[in-house]
Amino acid sequence: MAKCPSCDADVPTGARWCAICRANVITREVGRLASPGRRLGAYFFDLLAPLIALSVILGVSGAAAFAGVLTGTRAGADAGVGGGLLLAFLLWVAYVIWALVLFARGTTPGKRLLGMRVVKADGRNAGFFTMLAREWIGKPISGLFFLLGYLWILFDRDSQGWHDKLVSTYVVVR
Repeated sequence: MAKCPSCDADVPTGARWCAICRANVITREVGRLASPGRRLGAYFFDLLAPLIALSVILGVSGAAAFAGVLTGTRAGADAGVGGGLLLAFLLWVAYVIWALVLFARGTTPGKRLLGMRVVKADGRNAGFFTMLAREWIGKPISGLFFLLGYLWILFDRDSQGWHDKLVSTYVVVR
């Protein structure tokens, strides 16, 4: 048995993470495994932030269109809808670009906001293609069978979901 460099607890030989303090026992600078609750918060932010912004923009454009209808100007109604849809599309494109830039740094907008990052088994940040595979291929697979791939995080020794296991990543707190 080895000792955890962070809390001095016994760690089974070959383990990467301490079961007590959840710190990386190979390279202390990597950080600690993120809790399932924190990960869930980041997931909801990643899911809800663009939807809320989109709803606000569509609501504003709908209000402008409704005002155009009330005043009897068809052009005002069309401009409100068209402008709102264009703004919503541009906002969505900006969010996707922001997410892709963060992928190159091994994080997502929600994880960045909550102080987390995704690392490979050796402790380096996950790269762009790893994050792309994890987020756009692995996560749909995790949700495919009654969200079992996400629930796996609660029972896995290293808090890995199926999307993490697919690309050998861990979510850590900075």
